[in-house]
Amino acid sequence: MIKPRDRRLCADRREVGELAEQLEHLSFICEGDPPDRYLFSFTAEGLGPSSDGGVDRRTEHQVACYLHLDYPRHAPLLVWQTPIFHPNILGPDRHGAVCLGSWSASESLADLCRRLIDLATWRSFSLTDALNADAGRWAAERGMRPGSRVEEALADA
Repeated sequence: MIKPRDRRLCADRREVGELAEQLEHLSFICEGDPPDRYLFSFTAEGLGPSSDGGVDRRTEHQVACYLHLDYPRHAPLLVWQTPIFHPNILGPDRHGAVCLGSWSASESLADLCRRLIDLATWRSFSLTDALNADAGRWAAERGMRPGSRVEEALADA
């Protein structure tokens, strides 16, 4: 008899595989039987810290994801692995925390991948209680709103 958790993990693996086939810029590796650890890699226009202390374009992103025993009742544990400049994400130098906002047990791992891409590209963010206060201030000073274009924000920098 298959446990409900194992059935969910198998469904998530299948759906993430289907999403990666649809989105050429998304790939992943996973571990476990059924998989409960993932490393998502994707290419998307985002922002990262520059070597001079400013902000620059960043297109390569990686996020580690652990589906703990309380998943899917509680959001997966996420750790951003690559440098990023975003109000709701801390870079790896600050432990890579990710603030997703609300989470629902009905949300699939493929849905989560879409949300991560939306965060990286600034299609989604919240300035309320920002994890990265510097990025929050930077975005507020430029009047950025969810869906703002990264290029426009950099032109104002």
